[in-house]
Amino acid sequence: MAAAAASASQDELNQLERVFLRLGHAETDEQLQNIISKFLPPVLLKLSSTQEGVRKKVMELLVHLNKRIKSRPKIQLPVETLLVQYQDPAAVSFVTNFTIIYVKMGYPRLPVEKQCELAPTLLTAMEGKPQPQQDSLMHLLIPTLFHMKYPVESSKSASPFNLAEKPKTVQLLLDFMLDVLLMPYGYVLNESQSRQNSSSAQGSSSNSGGGSGIPQPPPGMSFYAAKRVIGDNPWTPEQLEQCKLGIVKFIEAEQVPELEAVLHLVIASSDTRHSVATAADLELKSKQSLIDWNNPAIINKMYKVYLGDIPLKTKEGAVLKPELKRDPVSTRVKLKIVPHLLRSRQAAETFPANIQVVYDGLFGTNTNSKLRTLSLQFVHHICVTCPEVKIKPLGPMLLNGLTKLINEYKEDPKLLSMAYSAVGKLSSRMPHLFTKDIALVQQLFEALCKEEPETRLAIQEALSMMVGAYSTLEGAQRTLMEALVASYLIKPEVQVRQVAVKFASTVFPSDHIPSRYLLLLAAGDPREEVHGEAQRVLRCLPGRNRKESSSKQMPSFPEMVYYIQEKASHRMKTPAKYMTGTTVLPFNPAAFGEIVLYLRMCLAHSAGVVPTSQSLADMQDHAPAIGRYIRTLMSSSQATSSSSSSSSSKSGETNPVQIYIGLLQQLLAGVGGLPVMYCLLEAVSVYPEKLAAKFVDKTEWIKSLMNSSKEEMRELAALFYSVVVSTVSGNELKSMIEQLIKTTKDNHSPEIQHGSLLALGFTVGRYLAKKKMKMAEQQGVETNADFLPEQEELIQSATETIGSFLDSTSPLLAIAACTALGEIGRNGPLPIPSEGSGFTKLHLVESLLNRIPSSKETNKMKERAIQTLGYFPVGDGDFPHQKLLLQGLMDSVEAKQIELQFTIGEAITSAAIGTSSVAARDAWLVTEEEYTPPAGAKVNDVVPWVLDVILNKHITSPNPHVRQAACIWLLSLVRKLSAHKEVKSHLKEIQSAFVSVLSENDELSQDVASKGLGLVYELGNEQDQQELVSTLVETLMTGKRAKHEVSGETVVFQGGSLGKTPDGQGLSTYKELCSLASDLSQPDLVYKFMNLANHHAMWNSRKGAAFGFNVIATRAGEQLAPFLPQLVPRLYRYQFDPNLGIRQAMTSIWNALVTDKSMVDKYLKEILQDLVKNLTSNMWRVRESSCLALNDLLRGRPLDDIIDKLPEIWETLFRVQDDIKESVRKAAELALKTLSKVCVKMCDPAKGAAGQKTIAVLLPCLLDKGMMSPVTEVRALSINTLVKISKSAGAMLKPHAPKLIPALLESLSVLEPQVLNYLSLRATDQEKAAMDSARLSAAKSSPMMETINMCLQYLDVSVLGELVPRLCELIRSGVGLGTKVGQCVCVCVCMCACVYLFRAAPAAYGGSQARSLIGTIAAGLYHSHSNTGSEPPLQPTPQLTAVPDP
Repeated sequence: MAAAAASASQDELNQLERVFLRLGHAETDEQLQNIISKFLPPVLLKLSSTQEGVRKKVMELLVHLNKRIKSRPKIQLPVETLLVQYQDPAAVSFVTNFTIIYVKMGYPRLPVEKQCELAPTLLTAMEGKPQPQQDSLMHLLIPTLFHMKYPVESSKSASPFNLAEKPKTVQLLLDFMLDVLLMPYGYVLNESQSRQNSSSAQGSSSNSGGGSGIPQPPPGMSFYAAKRVIGDNPWTPEQLEQCKLGIVKFIEAEQVPELEAVLHLVIASSDTRHSVATAADLELKSKQSLIDWNNPAIINKMYKVYLGDIPLKTKEGAVLKPELKRDPVSTRVKLKIVPHLLRSRQAAETFPANIQVVYDGLFGTNTNSKLRTLSLQFVHHICVTCPEVKIKPLGPMLLNGLTKLINEYKEDPKLLSMAYSAVGKLSSRMPHLFTKDIALVQQLFEALCKEEPETRLAIQEALSMMVGAYSTLEGAQRTLMEALVASYLIKPEVQVRQVAVKFASTVFPSDHIPSRYLLLLAAGDPREEVHGEAQRVLRCLPGRNRKESSSKQMPSFPEMVYYIQEKASHRMKTPAKYMTGTTVLPFNPAAFGEIVLYLRMCLAHSAGVVPTSQSLADMQDHAPAIGRYIRTLMSSSQATSSSSSSSSSKSGETNPVQIYIGLLQQLLAGVGGLPVMYCLLEAVSVYPEKLAAKFVDKTEWIKSLMNSSKEEMRELAALFYSVVVSTVSGNELKSMIEQLIKTTKDNHSPEIQHGSLLALGFTVGRYLAKKKMKMAEQQGVETNADFLPEQEELIQSATETIGSFLDSTSPLLAIAACTALGEIGRNGPLPIPSEGSGFTKLHLVESLLNRIPSSKETNKMKERAIQTLGYFPVGDGDFPHQKLLLQGLMDSVEAKQIELQFTIGEAITSAAIGTSSVAARDAWLVTEEEYTPPAGAKVNDVVPWVLDVILNKHITSPNPHVRQAACIWLLSLVRKLSAHKEVKSHLKEIQSAFVSVLSENDELSQDVASKGLGLVYELGNEQDQQELVSTLVETLMTGKRAKHEVSGETVVFQGGSLGKTPDGQGLSTYKELCSLASDLSQPDLVYKFMNLANHHAMWNSRKGAAFGFNVIATRAGEQLAPFLPQLVPRLYRYQFDPNLGIRQAMTSIWNALVTDKSMVDKYLKEILQDLVKNLTSNMWRVRESSCLALNDLLRGRPLDDIIDKLPEIWETLFRVQDDIKESVRKAAELALKTLSKVCVKMCDPAKGAAGQKTIAVLLPCLLDKGMMSPVTEVRALSINTLVKISKSAGAMLKPHAPKLIPALLESLSVLEPQVLNYLSLRATDQEKAAMDSARLSAAKSSPMMETINMCLQYLDVSVLGELVPRLCELIRSGVGLGTKVGQCVCVCVCMCACVYLFRAAPAAYGGSQARSLIGTIAAGLYHSHSNTGSEPPLQPTPQLTAVPDP
């Protein structure tokens, strides 16, 4: 045994000797290379020998070899063989260790192509090897990647590196690549250099634990990582750049999963060398949309690289060796990582890494302004996207970081702006963080005062966002906030004041008095943005309905008044007071005016009234309620005045009403103003006995107000004067009236005369009203000293004085005289004779009546004259010319004086009912609803006569203007005298009058009549209502019209109607409404519809709004609600009616009834059914409106539930597209285009089963009905839709290809202009060839051919089986050039498909089946061509017809 072993070892030694000898004899490099290639691998294997001598000899030989190789760099080593040997699992480690030495030596010497070829083997060789050897192999591989060629289409089979089955190797490679990318150029690892303490912000504390001897690694790397990248042969900067580019190329070629390599690209994009950064950037941009930035794996890797190994108090952190600890990356890399974190919702949620990144970016040692900006953007990102649960722990830390940054960092205003904005965003996400911290608000307000202008906007925005956090403050906190806001409201910076207003309006409730006071002061600010905001908040009316008004509270009137009074008296002692001329005011005029208006709103609110607008006329409607409240306040304060201490120097001014009047007086004296005058007038007029008496000694001051330059001001002051004068009597009254008469006559200033005239009229009016009341109470005036004969004479004289101004040349004075006379006539009999010479009642009536039609008079004069005439019978039960006056009003109709007719309507109503009219009331004390006529008043009711004249004369007048005016008067009578027995007994006549006006061509007349009909119906009892309905329905549906006799005065054509075709549309709107009601089997609903069809602008004017139709409409809407399911489909269609009147009326009804936008979706099927049915109606108007409605309905709605209806809709619209009327055809075209778009969307593969179903129902309809239609437009649209569907549907077309392809082939010729065939027949051969060439290319590039090509992609045996017979049939019958071209293409594709199927899977399809298909095609072609008589006929191809069995 031993001898055998010895001889074996001797043999091995001899062999080695021979190798040695051959090496020695090798003279050239080539000989040496041949020997090495042949013997190096077996020599290395000898290292596994058990004989010591053999191993020594091998080592000796290798030493010699090394010397020879190192001095000859061109000698190649057998790397491929060595790699195979290296991978041998049976090889001992001693052999593999030496093998890898020669691989490392030989691999870089190989030509680049060979290196690339062996690169995958290097990767394979790594598996299961020790770490240092793996590092060595990767060190060899990485430079090669730069030279690798990758296939253009990346597929697993073609990939050079098949890494899919080697997850461990991939991970090793990626880690090494990351370190290579992080390695800076020119870095030298100095082993002796001791690690410095200037690490990063987080890492600086981690160099304890025996790491003092470790050199400082590059940023983002550990000492170990740096060492393995440098390896035995460090790369030069140029080589390192190539390596990095190679890695980017490797990633670009998708050799590793995209998810794993995102981080590598991000780091490469931050490289200092332009080539690497650009390549990585481009790759990142191209994959941007594919990368899921919310993938935790990607985000966690980014955070890990960004932050390095932070020693957290975990087991893992504790055992990490110093040489393995990674530092955070450099700022350059951080600047590339953060933008990607900003894209990720996941990054915002990952705690604690997100807050660490924020703090590092804001306060790290190596940060810069760019990184700070990005970190602040990241804070914004966290505030916006982080969910509620995860932002809770972050909030305090983020706020601390931001406040620290704001306090410490002042260099960059842009950065500070971002920090302030972030604070604002954080406050809106986490208000509880801020609620307790009022100091922060103060800090921001201070900053707003001091910061640079560009930063202020951000602070302003932040404060505005923070407001919400403080809306729940209580107690001391609220008081502190009050003081804070108050102090900043007086700062010079406008933004500060603006934000302070925002705080005052939002932080405190709306009934919080101190904050309202601050807002009132702000309302006097000189800057529009400040006072505008304050006024908007203060004047925000509490809401029109009860629900809203209960939530919007206002301060109580007495409390608010006391608060203002206290502040005013305090300010008068400080420099804050305002000087104007000789007057001193506590507030500036703008603020004072706002204070007064706000107090008036509080007064109304406390009186239980909901203020609805700021107009003075609307305010007066609430005066009686305010009066009751003021009386209560006065009586309660009188009871308590003895016990309460006076807050003012005058004991009488403890009452809030007195203080309020005092403030008004003060402001009026200093500055004036119409609203202030009104408020004072109102306060005094509602309780004149108590409040007006105090002004008797101030009549001179009131007179000065009557001389104001503003007309409205003089009128209000005159009213005020009359209220004050009405409290005096006897000589005092006499002297005052005489003085007024004197001023009126003698003074030549128009303003003073105007004021005195009005005051005289109002005073006399009040005197007469008082007298009437006293007479009613005492039934006699003899005993009363207040009404002496000389006073009566004085009153008559005053009236005559006023009358003398009626003919004044100044329109101003004439109008004033007219107004004054009206006021006198309203309150009592005019103290002038009835008839005779001079100024009499008859003269007055005639004079005023003559003014109404006069073209010289202004509209204002006409209005006042009409009002005045209406008042005369109201105050005088024995007015002798009542009928003359009424007849005169009714005869004064003029064209286009619609507003005037509403005024005449009111005057007729008042004059007809006489003393019972609500006009006789004192508007300050009694509302219209509360008023009852005095018991002893003489009745002068001529309503029956007025009704008779209107119904029998004016409504039937041949003049349309008269009919319109009569309709308006009738509406006024019905509305105002709804309880009158005469009106109730004439309901049928009134209804027929309104119905007769419904057919007018004038829109307003129709509208007024429809409103009147609604009112009439509401007035009747049940029996009346039934009769009214049946009459109305009969009239509307039979279309009987009232006949107007034609006389010499008849207006045949109204202005503007000449030249228009009489289209009979007058009654159509109401007919439609009637048929709508009849269809619901509820004919009485027609009245509700009429109330809702409210589209004329007149109803929005002051005159129109007085009728209160909006309330009636709301009620009608509620009553119609149960009929919605039947109404919605019809109303939906009517909104698109071509008749403007119907369209507007129905849209009004729709808007009133359908308040919920989802109603259309709810009733989609019903609407669709109605529209499809009406598409073929015998009326063009209905057909057109159905098309337009369908167009609107289909747009943007999911139609999954109505797929089965689509063919019916298509077919019906195809028919309508050929309508006799052009407008209907256009509407159908519009609907078809929309339908086409919707259907194409529905055929998307993403729709799944719904898409399949849509294609299945659509294709037969489009192919059979659309493409075969004789109508050109229908054919074109069908083909266009088919093309789009095939593009959209993709593989879903497969089952339908056999039918679709022949149809499209036919269309290639059908859609070609027929003139081309004609030209082709008459062209020369050369022209024909050119023309055919052009036609061929047109056919090939047509959308139909494109669709055919798409369908041909999905051919298989099942499709071919059906397609081929049809194709053959088409080849026989198709004649057009386009069709023939398409057939050729199809035949070629079909043949190829057959051969492919036949060869690819004969077993699967059956050889005979495939052969029969080919045979069928060939035979079909033969027959079709022989039938068409083409020369020469195409012979069957033998090699295709006789394909041998495989």
